[in-house]
Amino acid sequence: MQIDAVNRKARQKYASFVSAMDMVREALDNLTPVIAKVRKPSGSSGWTVPTREELAGLKRTATEELERLRAKSKKYEAELVSREWRL
Repeated sequence: MQIDAVNRKARQKYASFVSAMDMVREALDNLTPVIAKVRKPSGSSGWTVPTREELAGLKRTATEELERLRAKSKKYEAELVSREWRL
C-alpha cells in the first residue's frame, strides 16, 4: 500500500535536489568571466593567490564532479520511478 503524501514528498525532495544541482551548474558557468579577469600577483605581500590556470582547473574538476553526481541521480530517479516513488 502506498501513501500518497510520502510519494509526493519524495518527488518534492528530488525536485529540490535537481534544482540545487542546476543552480550550482549555473554558478560554475558564471565563473568563466571572473577567472578570465584574474591577473598575476604584483609584488610579494605574503599572500598567495591561485593562478588563472589553477582556478580553471578547480572549476573543471567541480564541473566534472557535478556531472557525475547528476548521472548518479538520474539512475536513482529511474529506480524511484520504477518503484512509483516509494521510499
